[in-house]
Amino acid sequence: MADDSLHLLIELTAKARDVAARALAQSRAAEQQVINQLRALDQYQQEYRQNLQLELAKDGMSPSALTNYRGFLQSLEDAVERAQKSLERHRKQVAHHQIAWMAQWRKVSAIEALLSRRAEQAQVRAGRLEQRHTDELASQLRRRAATFPSSIDSSH
Repeated sequence: MADDSLHLLIELTAKARDVAARALAQSRAAEQQVINQLRALDQYQQEYRQNLQLELAKDGMSPSALTNYRGFLQSLEDAVERAQKSLERHRKQVAHHQIAWMAQWRKVSAIEALLSRRAEQAQVRAGRLEQRHTDELASQLRRRAATFPSSIDSSH
């Protein structure tokens, strides 16, 4: 594969990696939002239970008020359960996006490493070619010196 093709491939895979990174960031943000909602629901549920305990201990409570409290607590528990399920889905989504981002990152790194190795090999080949050229020149000078010793001596 030509270096130009590899550069294009790096560009394309880098874009895919960036898209995967944005998806990962978005799924992490969504996960954090659900965590915050769950904390808020938990805190609200605890406060509401404490209020119920205080009301019961203070003056007692009418059966209808107690039914309302319990109904509201049940709806809070349902909301907490839904938030926990949502959090689990978001965590799976984060894990999926993490794997996708890492795969794209590895692709870019592998292609960059290949391109780097090719550049190093080209440098080695260029160095060898230059050394060969230098050796040929030195050999020609030695042959010329052996063939025409006086012409080289007179130039110095």
